[in-house]
Amino acid sequence: MSNISLQNLKNEKALLEKKLTIVKLMIDAYSESENILNSDYIFESSISEMNEVPIDDFPFNKKWIDKLLFLLDQKKRFLNNHELAEALTLYYPEYNIDKLKRKVSVTISAAYKNKTVDGLVKVKVNNLPKGNVWGYEKWLTDNQEIKNNHIPFGMDLNKDVVLE
Repeated sequence: MSNISLQNLKNEKALLEKKLTIVKLMIDAYSESENILNSDYIFESSISEMNEVPIDDFPFNKKWIDKLLFLLDQKKRFLNNHELAEALTLYYPEYNIDKLKRKVSVTISAAYKNKTVDGLVKVKVNNLPKGNVWGYEKWLTDNQEIKNNHIPFGMDLNKDVVLE
């Protein structure tokens, strides 16, 4: 199982508290008005304000591949596309998960295929079409097996794991 640091938990808590504050403000504004609330405006402006003051060092102003690598470094374990997309929802709550999954898939696959990130590896952890996880070569043993402290969450690596 991967290690979860206290700082990571505090960061996630702070981001969730910000989201909750925004939702509470929207509920209050809706309750006080008999007219239809322009929630898109309130929510988008609140989210943009939230993104101006990030809780951690998330690279909002960098390329998408840098954002994905930040998440890999932060989690310190192999992640699949869905996990990467879920982690991005903390920073981009205005995007739905499907849009983020497509962005993750295109971005990280292109970086891997074009070898633009040193040490980026894709490991097949099961025979499902989406059975790949992303991580770094340094997280593998000399036998090309995933080191215990970088194992994907909830995955049984006693099965066939293939480095691609």
